[in-house]
Amino acid sequence: MLNVNDTVRAYSGKPGCMCGCVGTYNETERARKMALTALLKNPAAKLQSWPELGGDAGCLYVETETRARVLYLTAAGVAKLAAQFPEKVDKP
Repeated sequence: MLNVNDTVRAYSGKPGCMCGCVGTYNETERARKMALTALLKNPAAKLQSWPELGGDAGCLYVETETRARVLYLTAAGVAKLAAQFPEKVDKP
């Protein structure tokens, strides 16, 4: 089961540029737990992965017209989430 140890950081902000100019990144355990809970409950949340790039291996995200919420995951987190919630895997 996916837990906070499988996460790296959380982002919340306006959609668009994610350099930090329209939102904030947070690496605290509390922020990651809150994002994990909210995104797992949201049926619109999707999983993207990029294991070949190293570092964080993917993210669980949801984007609306006014907000983007992203939770970056470790490789183990991506694997756990894909196995637990195959319907959330973003298929390009």
